[in-house]
Amino acid sequence: MMAIFAACLRALQSAIFASYHHEDIGKNCRCGLDGVKYWCRDDCFNAPMLCKTCILDTHRHLPFHRLQEWQGTHFSITTFLELGGTVFLGHQGQRCPNLSNSLSQGRPIVITHSNGIHTLRIQYCHCQGAPSEPLQLTRARLFPATVTKPESAFSFAVLKDFHIHNLTSKKPLYDYFDALRRLTNNVFPQNVPVSFSALS
Repeated sequence: MMAIFAACLRALQSAIFASYHHEDIGKNCRCGLDGVKYWCRDDCFNAPMLCKTCILDTHRHLPFHRLQEWQGTHFSITTFLELGGTVFLGHQGQRCPNLSNSLSQGRPIVITHSNGIHTLRIQYCHCQGAPSEPLQLTRARLFPATVTKPESAFSFAVLKDFHIHNLTSKKPLYDYFDALRRLTNNVFPQNVPVSFSALS
């Protein structure tokens, strides 16, 4: 078996290096309005490069994806939040029609997901009779860390993932969370915030 791989090793290595480059660099976005600069390499399979408007639009329902920005010579990691994205609750990802301009910025919240720890800007629904903020988060499959003005939450996906890891390998919560911090920033995992107040 190893001999078969050994014969292809150089070609496989070249293919791995090629996967860090994108053939769309320098081209126009599919929308035709701007040049491409952003790429979701890790979570979107076989994804095209897009302009800022299109990457935000395509990730409105995928805010936990790790985005990359072309810097002219290399890609650097960026986030949905850094690009100006906001997660709107209560209206299938659309802005609440009863949202006043004074509340238009939303509120940052740290969300732990199965691929790492993310800071997102959440805008809650402000319709009459709308559920409380913790309930809106929960309906969006985000479990709030507190029911009083939540600053952090856990996706249902990460809760399920930890439960399976704990059942099958007896992995303790501390080790699991440390792995999530390393997925977020493997160079400086100690700098990964666990709540928005930790960012201040």
